Amino acid sequence: MPPRPRPRPKILIVLHQETSSPGRVGHMLLEEGFDLDIRRPPLGDGLPRTLDDHAGAVIFGGPMSANDGDEFVRRETDWLEVPLKENRPFLGICLGAQMLANHLGGLS
Repeated sequence: MPPRPRPRPKILIVLHQETSSPGRVGHMLLEEGFDLDIRRPPLGDGLPRTLDDHAGAVIFGGPMSANDGDEFVRRETDWLEVPLKENRPFLGICLGAQMLANHLGGLS
């Protein structure tokens, strides 16, 4: 029996608008052999409890600030404990970087 092909590792992609895309970052990840698991928390998508099924995560920007009172902003900021605790690669772009700064006790 021939070996089964290994599944491609997934990267969690967090976007904040219906029309947003992972753009160049997404294209580069696909070229490197990753699948993209795209979630949009402002539109009701949940975030995983663990990153066991993911090789890492990228949180992109949006029109909001990490200091806004939106519930999803607070939930995402709190969720950053997951990649940090699991020592998984994480990239925060714009809003994602602000959320990371807030999560770690900094000011954004």
